[in-house]
This record gives sequence, C-alpha cells and structure tokens, in this order.
Amino acid sequence: MPALWLAALLVLAACSAKLVNAPDTKSDGRESAQSGNDVSQKKQAFFVQMKPLVEQENARTLEQRSALQQMSSSKQLSWMEKRTVRLLAEEYRMEVGDQPDQALVQALLVRVDAVPVEMALVQAANESAWGESRFANEGNNYFGQWCYSKGCGIVPEQRAPGATHEVRRFDDAQESVRAYMNNINTTRAYESFRKLRMEQRKRNQPLDAEHLALGLKSYSERGMAYVKIIQAMIRSNRALIASS
Repeated sequence: MPALWLAALLVLAACSAKLVNAPDTKSDGRESAQSGNDVSQKKQAFFVQMKPLVEQENARTLEQRSALQQMSSSKQLSWMEKRTVRLLAEEYRMEVGDQPDQALVQALLVRVDAVPVEMALVQAANESAWGESRFANEGNNYFGQWCYSKGCGIVPEQRAPGATHEVRRFDDAQESVRAYMNNINTTRAYESFRKLRMEQRKRNQPLDAEHLALGLKSYSERGMAYVKIIQAMIRSNRALIASS
C-alpha cells in the first residue's frame, strides 16, 4: 500500500511540473493527469479571469453593430452616421471609397459582430497553456498573436532560422482580447468564420461556438486538427464556462 501511495504522489508531482514549466510553444489542448479537482479549479480560475474580458469586448462590438443596424434602414446617411461609418471602417479595416453608403454599412455588418465566448475562451486556454505560457506571463498575449517589426514583442525561443516574427506584447489581457477579436473580424484568413456567423444571424440562430470553430482552420498550421481540438475543448468545458 505505501508503495502505491508513493507512486501516485510521484505521478502528481510530475504532472504539476509539466503545468508549471509550460513550453515556449502553443498548447495542443491536452490536459494534465492531475486530479479532477485540481484541473477543474485551475480551469475555472482561468475562465473567471478571462470571461469578463471577452464579454466586455463583445458588448462593445454589439453596441457598434446595433448602431449599424439602425443605419441600415436609412435611405440616406446623415453626416453623423457617415462619420460613425468611417470610424468603424477604419477599425475594421475596410475601404470607405468616395462616400460611406449602405453598401459599406452592409459589408461592415459582416465584420462587426460578437465572437462566441466559449470559442474565445478555449482558444485562449489552448494558446496560452491555461494562462501559464511565457507569452501570457511576460506579454499578456493569450492568443498567440504575432508581430513582424523588430522589438514589437517577445522572440520565441524555438523560432525557425531566418524567421523574423515575434510574439506580440500587450499592456494587459483586455488589449490582447480586443486584438484577437479584431483579427477574427477583419483578416482574410477568417472570412469563412464570418460567413458562417452571418448565416446563423440570417436564420436568427444563436451563435454556435462549436460550429463556428470550423472557420478557424487558418488559425494554426495544424489546420483541421486544430479545429477539432478547439471543438473538443468547447464540448468538454461548456458547463464549466457557463458556471464561471
């Protein structure tokens, strides 16, 4: 019996060391062999920290969306509405042209929308090793976002020879969440995500995080394998996220 207890303690110690010494790479979403209570507490602490930040950013985005929806019924945009559209077009990286018009309003509605909380949270968990990665601790980077000018962030220890990218540094976690959502809502790589989201909106359906994760194929070089990891993490953490 003492030998069995000693073996169990050694296993728990090894697992704890793996979590504390998170590698300088992205997590693959696999969870530690720690006891169920320890893992659950660790995950819930992460969700409690990050969930309000995601919800706050979604609330800001949905306010912008509401303003656009009100404009979409206007036959002619007022001066103030045109100014708002110009500002949103700049934030969401769209060309304005000669004058803001209804076509631009409709195009913005595809981009200016919420990101499912479950999807954002499990991506943050995956990319930051549940908040314990070097990049999260040193640069408040929870989503593995890169930058390309020297000194813009943290140089990865395992960066390939000749590569110049750095892992972007943020002032705080909220800034990291905002940059992540802007990335999802603007770049060409996630056009399929935005299309899937708009289809759900047109059907008046709630945003389905697991389904919309299909639009994340370009988020990682692992492609569909990454999508499946995120979908599995959404399913396994859904109840814990809801209660956090």
